[in-house]
Amino acid sequence: MSAKLNDIGFSIINEEDISPNLDKSIRDILVECFPADREYYQQQSWWHCVPGFRVIGRNVESLIVAHTAMVDRSVIAGPDRTKVRVAGVQSFCVLPEYRGTCLSDKMMSIAIEEANKRHFDAGLLFCVTGLEKVYQRMGWYKLDTKVYMDDDKEGKALIPAKNITMFYPLRIKIFPSGDIDVAGTDW
Repeated sequence: MSAKLNDIGFSIINEEDISPNLDKSIRDILVECFPADREYYQQQSWWHCVPGFRVIGRNVESLIVAHTAMVDRSVIAGPDRTKVRVAGVQSFCVLPEYRGTCLSDKMMSIAIEEANKRHFDAGLLFCVTGLEKVYQRMGWYKLDTKVYMDDDKEGKALIPAKNITMFYPLRIKIFPSGDIDVAGTDW
């Protein structure tokens, strides 16, 4: 299969407009792209918190080939406890046969443009080290800081050590320095 970027149609969908059939289609791509979390994504199409909107890429057969969900969250940053409204990138994925086509770049561009239209201060994501260069290529910056999330067992806990934190400038050009409290679960 030769995937072409210009054969992909993109949609921005508010979470309340996700139908049961669309939710199932989203869960199907998440199961394929995140096999280690198969059981989780067979049940629901979002990670630990419900997103505000999603960006979906479909091929000419109307099959979902790319997906991201965007969480609306005000995080607390630094010793001054500055509130920053972030568009948190959740479950960003592209089917394997569509990788290497610049589809991920286009998806992120659409998601960030929409976040900017919705007046977010910044983008924030958590990824494994191996994906850092991919996100840097898209304009993201690594933040070297501790990030805390709500944990049912411990109250506040550090995000998993395997994750790095990355920031995308929108209304703010420099993320406040210091620790970040995501003021809820991770996404």
